[in-house]
Amino acid sequence: MDTQTCIRTRRTTRAFLAREIPEQAIRNILEAGRLSPSARNLQPWHFVVIQEKGMLKQLGTLCTSGRFIEQAGCAVAVVTDPSNRWHEIDGARAVQNMELAGWNEGVGTCWIGSIERERAKELLGIPQPLHLLTILPFGYPADPDAPRRKTKKRPEEVCYWGRFGQPR
Repeated sequence: MDTQTCIRTRRTTRAFLAREIPEQAIRNILEAGRLSPSARNLQPWHFVVIQEKGMLKQLGTLCTSGRFIEQAGCAVAVVTDPSNRWHEIDGARAVQNMELAGWNEGVGTCWIGSIERERAKELLGIPQPLHLLTILPFGYPADPDAPRRKTKKRPEEVCYWGRFGQPR
């Protein structure tokens, strides 16, 4: 699928089919994250793939805004290095690449923001000095054609030319 179609059709996914994700699709998602741009090309990220159902279930209890992680075919913990001042921005860039690569593979995800981070880090063996940015559950959407919950703002509400507030 071309980039614009992928961006236009991507949906946040919180309900997944009980279906395994092929390893090559997971590798493609990871590669998209790995190839993301980063400040000074420092690449302050690590990605932990979780496929074991018992571990996904345990993580579900620690993801207070994403208990649906239990249903996912896999999840990717995105870990960044806070010694890099741009680690969260660069990590978010990697997440966006992985979301789009996943959608291109036919799988959806949802950024999980509310996590009991210290307990999840311990469970996943993430070293203490590192930051658990998010855990992305990936899976085949239960309803791939679901409409967006909210419509996007019109271009003239967010895009300006030359100066803020200046319409085209």
